[in-house]
Amino acid sequence: EIHTSTRQSMVMVKANKMAPMPDGKYSFLLALLSAHSLVGGYYAATRPEGAGWRFFSWHPMLMMVGMVGMMGAAALTKKRGGYTNTKLHGIMAIVGMVLAGCGLYVIYQNKERMGKSHFTTTHSWTGLAAFGGCTLPAIVGLVFLHPDFGIDKQNQLYRKVHKYGGRILLILAWTTTLSGLKTMIGDDIKTLILFAAPMVAVAPLTLM
Repeated sequence: EIHTSTRQSMVMVKANKMAPMPDGKYSFLLALLSAHSLVGGYYAATRPEGAGWRFFSWHPMLMMVGMVGMMGAAALTKKRGGYTNTKLHGIMAIVGMVLAGCGLYVIYQNKERMGKSHFTTTHSWTGLAAFGGCTLPAIVGLVFLHPDFGIDKQNQLYRKVHKYGGRILLILAWTTTLSGLKTMIGDDIKTLILFAAPMVAVAPLTLM
């Protein structure tokens, strides 16, 4: 009886993990990710207080919309399962990477204009690692796992690399957005906590 009960519990847990995300939960999490990427992105883009919008502002804005908004939405959409959502997942992820790439271009050009050295902070290196690292899951997804033309769609190793590698890199990217804000506002703990709160709330349901 104990073994039967244990097996039943394992089957139920597995079934819950495989069940598609309900529409209501998906819509709420998607709205939270979108709002945070836009509002949080604009807030970071206009720091320090009084600085206003300038060329540099495109860096935090594009990185937030790309890595938090679009990439987060991509991970969330994949949890819904199915052919259409898998393709949407890929499209969202690629758009997110393009936006983030534009954000990297902005900060590179901004430093060039100001005559500053590149990659002198932990924030810059973790941001580069997160963006560069995302190319691997992207390649695996496009070449091997695409539902239409993937050359090895059933390969479980590729699936795990894509799934868990992508999640780890997104956690790194989201943490990097927080460190970026810290460089502009200093040790304002209350603001940093408020900025991090939406990502902390969404992460277990989106990335785990």
